[in-house]
Amino acid sequence: MKRLGLLLLACTAFLTAQPQELPTMSLDAKSMAMGGVATTTLAASHAVFNNAASAPMSPMQAQLSASYLMLEEYNCYTVSGFCNIASRNSLLAGWRQFRHAPGDNDMMIDLGYARRFGERWSLGIVARYTHLRRPDVSNNDALAADLSALYLLPLEEVGYYSNLRFGAKLSNLGGWFNAPLQGKMLPVGLTVGAAFDTFITDAHEITVAADLGGYFNPAHIRSFQGSVGAEYNLMQLVQFRCGYHYGGDTAYSPNYGSFGAGIRFLHLRLDFAYLVAEKHSWAHNACSISFGFDF
Repeated sequence: MKRLGLLLLACTAFLTAQPQELPTMSLDAKSMAMGGVATTTLAASHAVFNNAASAPMSPMQAQLSASYLMLEEYNCYTVSGFCNIASRNSLLAGWRQFRHAPGDNDMMIDLGYARRFGERWSLGIVARYTHLRRPDVSNNDALAADLSALYLLPLEEVGYYSNLRFGAKLSNLGGWFNAPLQGKMLPVGLTVGAAFDTFITDAHEITVAADLGGYFNPAHIRSFQGSVGAEYNLMQLVQFRCGYHYGGDTAYSPNYGSFGAGIRFLHLRLDFAYLVAEKHSWAHNACSISFGFDF
């Protein structure tokens, strides 16, 4: 049962064969490079994992992405995307897989819906199915839901095309496992965040963002965490990012710095992130690659 406390918090919820420290941030390379900021980033192809309410705010009709997170002993894979319908409605879907040892093949499937209200508000809901597979125990399943919101505030008198975004996400509601883990639940968390975008000139855009939140149920994984990050966007073609993540409980949410870069060419996107952390941390030498299409 002790292994249950080491679920991937916020983005994955997988048990390991031995007690380990596992990641709590998005597998999206853009989010990772910005210290794990997720509630306000407009990487809508990963919105089903980060903040579903950001999808209707995207200027794209649809996006599709695949990400690979490489740790020293683990491999994580994701495929996700969204499609906007009638400009205000978004359908989202995502699949995640986590592998540690032969036979350990854990999976999550997310399906979401988001709607934009007016020009500034959007709300989202995501349903999640988690399947934990272990060769030495029975398989386990859980269902959970996320609720999210995003608010966009244009700043007409500050810089050029400046915006403030405020986001919030309540995650893993109702995530109870069946037997033999009956009565155990996925970690319930709340995160709020803010981001500021502005163009210095037509070719140079700056984004700064921050997230604050934590996990408050069950009691043994309660923790506080915060993320800050920045992005410099050159001509909407090349992006450079950095950030820092503070974790109140290093076993579940460690401290780490991050940096990364992205390239946009026509309808293609390629992002990379690298984490800098102490050697005993799961975040040590972790890196993520995301590849996507815009439609």
